[in-house]
Amino acid sequence: MYSYDDEPICACSTPAGISGIAVIRVSGNGCGKLADKCSVILRSSGDYKKLSELPGYTCAFGYVKDPSSNTKVDEVIFTRFEAPHSYTGEEMIEISSHGSGAVKQEILKCLGMSGIRMAYPGEFSRRAFINGKMSLASAEAVMDVINSETERQLEAAGSLMSGKLADEIASIEKNLYDQAAMLETFTEFDTEDPSEEEQKLEEVKDNLSDCHDRLSALCKGYGKGRILSERLRVALLGLPNSGKSTLLNTLTGFDRAIVTEVAGTTRDTIEVQLNINGIPVTLIDTAGIRETDDIIENMGIGKAYEAGRGADMVFYMIPPDMDAEEAFTCVSPIAEDCESVTAVFSKSDAGDNPDREEIEAKLTTLGITNFISISAEEDLNIDKLEDAIIDYYNELGDGTSEGLLITNSRHYTKFLKASKKLALALDALDNNLGTEVCASALRACLDEIGEVTGKTVSATLADTIFSRFCIGK
Repeated sequence: MYSYDDEPICACSTPAGISGIAVIRVSGNGCGKLADKCSVILRSSGDYKKLSELPGYTCAFGYVKDPSSNTKVDEVIFTRFEAPHSYTGEEMIEISSHGSGAVKQEILKCLGMSGIRMAYPGEFSRRAFINGKMSLASAEAVMDVINSETERQLEAAGSLMSGKLADEIASIEKNLYDQAAMLETFTEFDTEDPSEEEQKLEEVKDNLSDCHDRLSALCKGYGKGRILSERLRVALLGLPNSGKSTLLNTLTGFDRAIVTEVAGTTRDTIEVQLNINGIPVTLIDTAGIRETDDIIENMGIGKAYEAGRGADMVFYMIPPDMDAEEAFTCVSPIAEDCESVTAVFSKSDAGDNPDREEIEAKLTTLGITNFISISAEEDLNIDKLEDAIIDYYNELGDGTSEGLLITNSRHYTKFLKASKKLALALDALDNNLGTEVCASALRACLDEIGEVTGKTVSATLADTIFSRFCIGK
């Protein structure tokens, strides 16, 4: 684990590789005076000669120099931010340089020679959290924004980073603390009017119930949030030559999987990532399911079943020459473990399956009720498969709105525990177990919520969370 301090730090905040520009971030009170040792200002909005004298939120043109030899490294734009109005809450400097790897390394070396150490992963966001610039939940959402690949992922992460979750939790916390204070008054002081106490207890119950409903709503939203964080896994299963690989190639738009008439061509799972209407999807092509003496192919078939059991959705491919008994036997092990199986009658351009009615009747007994005919070769009804994915996503969390989604499994676990402890507090009041029991459960609930906001989080957990961030953020 890293040993954190309050020394000025620096890191490159733009990705590795060659680019037009790169941004090198420096943070820490006093960092401007240290950076003076390796910076020269040529032009600014005023007659400023030192970076440390540059007014906050203004830029200057100049160059970075090697402090040991005074040789120019690169011409740059300096931007200075004053505490506490910066990302970290400290004095900050951003250096916009050319984006070659050599330039970035030389600038970081010059900053190091000037007394500014390299930042640890996530240290900028950690300092922002410590300095009260954002809650722990908002800080964690920073990496979600960075890792976003679809518009839905970006919208959800942006909502969390902007503080919507922090605001909702702050509102819930305030209400819970108010009710805890009210319960303490019942414990410490006896009232002369029992009806007044009963009325106040009813008000406490109403407020606690409201908070419980709001926490439950956040937990329900994790159904969608998990998909945005971990991707929706869709497995393609079926007999050899049932059209799985052709469908994968059609959905991805290029030949990712080899397609031949030879049964058993696909031996291992092939995964590709798709964006279906903003929903991040991992599509998994699998080995054809059949009886075989080939050891390697059997391993692939085992992986196919494993992929089906671990998927959110399965598209079960049924070619025109597949009979009802075979269709039922192959899909039975998967239908038991996967809640969403869509039967896909493939290769419809080659004709309809003569046993379709019997197949549908048998599969319905397994709980499979969604049936779609497609032709991947002719791009027929592929949009219906995409619609099935969208419908599955929209139904998650009982149709919970995407306005505020929990995408972090740690947050979900903590809110779920908080909700259960709040339910215990309500149960204590309903069953006259005493306000002390209710207050104890309420304090435990607030401790769980505090591990999301950061109020009760341990230093070890905070270090673990921020160590997963990229350097420079």
